[in-house]
Amino acid sequence: MHRLLHPLFVSLLIAAPALAHAQSQGIDITCDPTTRSSASAAEQLICDHALLSMGYRRIFADQQRLLREQKISDADVTAFRRQRDACTTLDCLDGVFSAWKQNTANLRPGRNVARP
Repeated sequence: MHRLLHPLFVSLLIAAPALAHAQSQGIDITCDPTTRSSASAAEQLICDHALLSMGYRRIFADQQRLLREQKISDADVTAFRRQRDACTTLDCLDGVFSAWKQNTANLRPGRNVARP
């Protein structure tokens, strides 16, 4: 048992910084039931509706990819989050998510910054 634990422990030590970085770069909406009372209306709607939650996760992943490719800026993500957080209805969130998808659909290689 001791021989098995040692490689596992070493693997965890090696992986810990990568895991910490992934967590720090993680999605900004957690859907944690213990913090639901402090969540915004938009966050509660996203957490309560599976399709919105999946859609938001896709948008978040898209934003991270576009940031890495320098096709959008942090200001673009901040503007999107401001619009998202202003929503109090499903229709509003659907509109914000749809607008993001439409505005970023035409990003082509070679464009530096888009303004979604």
